[in-house]
Amino acid sequence: MITVIVDRTSEDRSIRGIYVSGHSGYDRSGRDIVCAGISTLCYAAANALEDICGYETDKTAVIRESEDDEVFFRLSVPDIGTDEQKKNAQVVMRTAELGMMNVAQSVNGERGRYVEIIHSR
Repeated sequence: MITVIVDRTSEDRSIRGIYVSGHSGYDRSGRDIVCAGISTLCYAAANALEDICGYETDKTAVIRESEDDEVFFRLSVPDIGTDEQKKNAQVVMRTAELGMMNVAQSVNGERGRYVEIIHSR
């Protein structure tokens, strides 16, 4: 199962980071559309944090893959930048969160649970 943790600040509930780990098990490696969908959302958000928000990718994204197709992807919003950068970063992160929630809602069901979304309190 893919686990997605959405970490929010306690003050204003803005998204501080999104942490993705695991493998969905929906299909074999190379054919797993659930993993592909979640990965695409992660890469798109990382690219948007760089291109739209102006953050350097090495400060916002960490990606690790293991030999058994387990993936760890960490997206984080640096605590720097202008108000506009921070606002745009929240739009990017919320969009990624909504996309991952949609994937989970679409695939979790009778065949099993493939994506779990955990929201920090």
